[in-house]
Amino acid sequence: MTSTHEGARIPVQVQQVRQALLRDYKGLIYDEDLKGYRGDAWEQRFLSRALAASAVRLVIGCEYKDAGLAVIDGENDQGIDAVAVDETSRHVWLVQAKWSDAGKGKMDLGEALKFIEGLRLIERRQFEDTFNDRFDPFKGQLDVAMGDPRLQITLVVAVMGPAVLSKAAQDVFDRAREEFNHRGPMLDYKVVGDADFHRRLRQDLAPAPIDVEATMSGWIKRDTPFEAWQGTVAVRDVAQWFSDHGDSLYEQNVRKSLGLTRINSGIKETLLNEPENFWYFNNGITVLCDSIEPHWLGRRRPDEPVRLAMKGVSVVNGAQTVSAIHEAMKKDEERVEEADVTVRAYSLGRDRPAYAKKITETTNTQNDVSQRDFIALDGTQAQIREDFLLSLGKLYVFKRGEPDPSPDAGCSVEHAAVALACAHRSPELAVRAGQGTDTLWERGSSGAYPRLFGEQPTAHRIWRLVLARRAVGAALETKRKELYGRAADMTRRGELLITHLVFQLLDLEEIDEFGFDEEAMLARIPELVDGVLSWLIFHVDAEYGPNSFLSATFTNETRCKDLAALVVDDVRHGRTVPALPDDYLPPRRNPRRQRRPNAVPTLVSARALADGARVVYRPESSGEIQAVEGWLAEDERRRTASWVNDRRNCLLWAYDGKVYSPTGLVTHIWELAGYERSPVSVQGPRRWWYGDKSLWDLAVEIFDRDEEG
Repeated sequence: MTSTHEGARIPVQVQQVRQALLRDYKGLIYDEDLKGYRGDAWEQRFLSRALAASAVRLVIGCEYKDAGLAVIDGENDQGIDAVAVDETSRHVWLVQAKWSDAGKGKMDLGEALKFIEGLRLIERRQFEDTFNDRFDPFKGQLDVAMGDPRLQITLVVAVMGPAVLSKAAQDVFDRAREEFNHRGPMLDYKVVGDADFHRRLRQDLAPAPIDVEATMSGWIKRDTPFEAWQGTVAVRDVAQWFSDHGDSLYEQNVRKSLGLTRINSGIKETLLNEPENFWYFNNGITVLCDSIEPHWLGRRRPDEPVRLAMKGVSVVNGAQTVSAIHEAMKKDEERVEEADVTVRAYSLGRDRPAYAKKITETTNTQNDVSQRDFIALDGTQAQIREDFLLSLGKLYVFKRGEPDPSPDAGCSVEHAAVALACAHRSPELAVRAGQGTDTLWERGSSGAYPRLFGEQPTAHRIWRLVLARRAVGAALETKRKELYGRAADMTRRGELLITHLVFQLLDLEEIDEFGFDEEAMLARIPELVDGVLSWLIFHVDAEYGPNSFLSATFTNETRCKDLAALVVDDVRHGRTVPALPDDYLPPRRNPRRQRRPNAVPTLVSARALADGARVVYRPESSGEIQAVEGWLAEDERRRTASWVNDRRNCLLWAYDGKVYSPTGLVTHIWELAGYERSPVSVQGPRRWWYGDKSLWDLAVEIFDRDEEG
């Protein structure tokens, strides 16, 4: 069943469920009878069916495919949108769904009565020529269930709105329940609403709990205020944790593993070179658990080892140690297995929300942890990540060490913070961001972080501001090529202030709304950048002088606030943009004379060498000579090649009979000779000699002669 489309303003949670239904049930629900509908009309009907499938999945916990097959909505559905049967328990679920874009779905009296009539048909087993073809797979199951004394029937009313029934509809269901249950509790009903569907969607996105095991020796155990174990664990157990779960181990940590850092490298070197001393040198690992189950390998004494089965694990301190152990084990497993590490495991159970954040903060304060890291403990960031996934299908990363998504796939908290700073009504936060993102994580009454994230911004707002900031940057890059000197420098130093000014001039009032026209917003940006930049250049020079230090201006919050007021006023009133001084425009220059030839094409065009002419490789620097001479001397063919008049691959190497460019062959020789400290770039023609001249020298002679002519 469908509901009327109530307009374009869709509540955020409804929109998130909407997108998930369209995505998760695409191709899984019968829609052949909807082919005649287009656009919104098709979508509304499909969403109602998908909501019925989602209700089935919610009440019985099946897979998406099975939930899609449960949907029978359409002609001759007899008021029933989906059917599910548990053949073991003889439990039957019948679903009717009501979709609403506005989050106001509800069941009226007529629909409730029709639902009950469909139930009566099933209870009487009137299946033939009554229901549609999609009901056929359930006939046999229902026939058996209806005759079983264990029969349980649950009527499920699924509404995209509050999980309540009108008084009239509730009376219909109550009367039906009373009638059906005169021989025992056979029939019941439940209403599932928008909050239930959104909660299930969030659960689907939640990471699976992580369970690990470790054998601990020399242990101590405490039970107050919660169960805690501390002792020595072989690093092979910890390596297995990472092998099985990777970065998921650090879900509650302030950051992910930071990869190969100086600290990590030191941990790894100790493991490889002094594994027997690792326990002494390392601070250990702290893990939070939902529960810890000990399995005794001997007597229950601290001098006897115990095997701990830890459930719901998160490493909150020692992420770098865990990843370094994993890397070291891959390199030399036999050597590293000698090492042990200290592990502290806290079993928090129901008290996890109360203690987890405090333990994570206090165990990390003695390490190299910045204010940037501690935002990972702010629940707002996790909620934004969830909003990105649900509303946009994009990634949002906020822990240091997580790789940034590609530009199209999402953004990081740093991108978000800078964009939000530029969108703030005052330019001071944009000025701070221009001095480094570290200033954006400061707390307190005047800190930037609570002003940016204190009232949680929506994923739509963040993503659109990030796109707009990128568009401003692209427009400024174009303008920079048209300017010179001080003016060009302002496009760099003033980038975030300019972004702030553009944001003030855009109409962003409905930026949080699903139907916001972001294409129109982005299309306006190049023109706004043009006007803002010209006025900014004018006012900077007029207020502080054409020779003033730009760094002193663009790092001064008061100056930037004054400049912002002037520029915004001029642009909003459409005043004529002042012309830029001539010395702010690139000087007109005569075309520059080429100073050096392109060696190989020059030689080929002049036919300076005949095909087959012998050329010899001569290494230049002392380091190069030392690296390759021994290898060259093993086979004289390695240093010789024959000339081929080809504008790219002009050298036929005597050693392997393949053709290369001069530079390509030099690089290849370096690689084969094991020249590890080779320079990044190389001028190959300078190293290949024909007689007493290099290919470069020959090309220069030809080039100079032609130029003089």
